[in-house]
Amino acid sequence: MRAHFRPTRSLVILVAMAPTIRLSVPGTLRYRAIAVRVVAESARLVSASALRDPNDPLAHDVRHPFDTAVVSAFMEIFNNIAIHAYRRKGGGVIEIEITPTDGALQIEVQDTGQPFDIDNVAPLPSELDEASLPEGGMGIHIAKTMLDEMTYEPGPPNLWRLCKRLSTHQVAGRS
Repeated sequence: MRAHFRPTRSLVILVAMAPTIRLSVPGTLRYRAIAVRVVAESARLVSASALRDPNDPLAHDVRHPFDTAVVSAFMEIFNNIAIHAYRRKGGGVIEIEITPTDGALQIEVQDTGQPFDIDNVAPLPSELDEASLPEGGMGIHIAKTMLDEMTYEPGPPNLWRLCKRLSTHQVAGRS
């Protein structure tokens, strides 16, 4: 059963008894770092890169390839919501639900901003150079490349589903 809550303009973090983490932040870039930090720490739960020495000044980096991919993809989606769905004006919230499992991280991101047709995002040209890069839509291509699964359902609410799985090699390296 899925828990629902009504976020306010303040920051709300709920950690469920099940391994699902919920976060609600205002839909502006100002709150991106908070959301990214929660996603990064969640990625570390899956990759086991959190087992570093807490006194190490680099203990909170994202050097692990799994962590890097998750954070990069999530940042692109968060940016798109804040910049395009909320048109840089805020006025809504971004609700994030993160479910770490033994070998994967699933993230659902909801917003009530302006929906769009993901099929209208220009495909990448076969040969990439500065002149051939599209004006927009690169963030979606970046996120899609970094993830194993990515879906978007226009709303309201708009719903992004992101999934990244550890590779067999990465799972073996955790033990």
